[in-house]
Amino acid sequence: MMESESKRLLQSMLNGAAEVISKKDELNRINVFPVADGDTGSNLASLMQAIIDHVSPREYSTKELLEEVASAALIGARGNSGMIFAQYLNAVAESYHHLESTFDGLVQAFQNAVHKAYEALLDPKEGTILSVMKAWSEELAGTYEQERSFQQSLLNAQIVAEKALINTEFQMPILRKNRLVDSGAKGFYYFITGLTNAYCGKAVSDPVRFTEVEQTAEHRHVETSEPKYRYCSEFIIKQATISHQHLQEILAAKGDSLVIAGNEKQIKIHIHTNEPKEVLSLMAAYGVMTYQKVDDMRLQYEVTKKPRAKIAIVTDSIADLPEAFLLEHQVHVLPMNILAGEENFLDKLTVGPNMMQEKLRKQTKMSTAQPTIRTVDALLSFLEHKYEHVLVISVAAKLSGTYQLIKQRIKARELSSDWIRVIDSKLNSVAQGILVKQAVELVESGKSWESIYPEVEQMIERTFIYVAVADLSPMVQSGRIPRVLGKLAQKLSLYPIVSLDESGDGKLIGVSFSQKQSMKKIIKKIAKLQLKELAITHVSSRDTAAIWQKQLEKETGEISYLVDSSAAIAISAGLGSVAVAGIKKEETI
Repeated sequence: MMESESKRLLQSMLNGAAEVISKKDELNRINVFPVADGDTGSNLASLMQAIIDHVSPREYSTKELLEEVASAALIGARGNSGMIFAQYLNAVAESYHHLESTFDGLVQAFQNAVHKAYEALLDPKEGTILSVMKAWSEELAGTYEQERSFQQSLLNAQIVAEKALINTEFQMPILRKNRLVDSGAKGFYYFITGLTNAYCGKAVSDPVRFTEVEQTAEHRHVETSEPKYRYCSEFIIKQATISHQHLQEILAAKGDSLVIAGNEKQIKIHIHTNEPKEVLSLMAAYGVMTYQKVDDMRLQYEVTKKPRAKIAIVTDSIADLPEAFLLEHQVHVLPMNILAGEENFLDKLTVGPNMMQEKLRKQTKMSTAQPTIRTVDALLSFLEHKYEHVLVISVAAKLSGTYQLIKQRIKARELSSDWIRVIDSKLNSVAQGILVKQAVELVESGKSWESIYPEVEQMIERTFIYVAVADLSPMVQSGRIPRVLGKLAQKLSLYPIVSLDESGDGKLIGVSFSQKQSMKKIIKKIAKLQLKELAITHVSSRDTAAIWQKQLEKETGEISYLVDSSAAIAISAGLGSVAVAGIKKEETI
């Protein structure tokens, strides 16, 4: 193939990508399989935007072009259909690599790739994107063998693909019940339609850019069932030392909707599972984990089908609350990113107490990072048509850029303050957690939107946290307390008591000769207060925390909960730390 033909093919593929992005909302609306989470359009648009962004407009050989498109697709792939599509494009590039650079080679590569796309799934089903891929690819190759015209082959294949798309409605019970074609299949059809139109000189799509800022039209009610598995999880492994087949065998028992895509450079995995932490730990031995995304499908389902309130409460994963409470009360949590060397984890979703304990004991260099823009935007898109109002309660702005990030994304999306407001809690950990719990109780008690915001703001002033640190080194290294004071305490073998000041910054409020003595001082201080709520968290020190829980209950009454701390807190406070937080009762005149 001549370079001019490769340029024509590139422009055609980019037009196909633009066509899918322009149909994002429609694809979201008709998404009912495998889970009716209304995001197939957004997932495919993410893949297509990655192609537009990462495949630069220059001269390529056809081999180079297909490899660039495949690599970009893997970066942007999300969800079942996105992963299958990315694997298909990777298989096209891989197949063409071994064939002569002609149109014969190209149509054969498209046809050969279908087998790889089917292989990417543990349980491939007809009536999905696979069926339309297969019909299109086979007709493309068959027509080219007879006509020897790539243009005519595209036109014929598009007609056959349309028939295959229409037929998906009758191939799966859930699609037949809802009188819908498969969303992923229609996305593929839009791609090859845009590609065909551009290549054959027909109308082309305007270059619509996909961002999460775009509003998603409200999804119509569809018949679907509760998800079998809770989390839709995605991972990327670089420098992989395991075959796709072996990976399938290892992960088969951990969930369903398993799709594995990629090449020798990197592998991307999609799976619906109840155990994202276990899935990650199984894969971690076979390469470097560079990307993770975990969506709570169970929460999304509950919010869509059985909403608990008209006001959403959103927080970040630094807020320490029991997992069961978060699900029951439909609290939306933005996960912090936990960085450990080259690896990246999602706080409380893919990294938990056991892994943190192991890494802290090995003194692995770790740090935290705020949620990604994409994560924030995806959540805002989901909430936009499901709640009358949204209240976000973030970790202290002094401790993280999360507050500023959320404010920036709200401004970029031009969201009204009548709909969404953000509160800087000036707190962290279990103190932030009990503040969120109080906000939930206000919402569920029927308080008005206008009254909830000032009440939560006032509660911040009455909320405190005391941390009995077992080792001061992490807090000194992270800059949570002044280095000079910290170094002095370390030199004297003192055990510090740490709190937060009024602005949300860390401060050293006392020292002891043992952590046990620190806890006694904290309990004595708390016992003098009139409390509305009290809770405890710890870093891999449940037995110690349970002892102090009993003592606090004896002195003050009931403790709301005892919970493992977030990984973000574990990094800054260190192994063995125990924190107690409470909200004082409002003073009456």
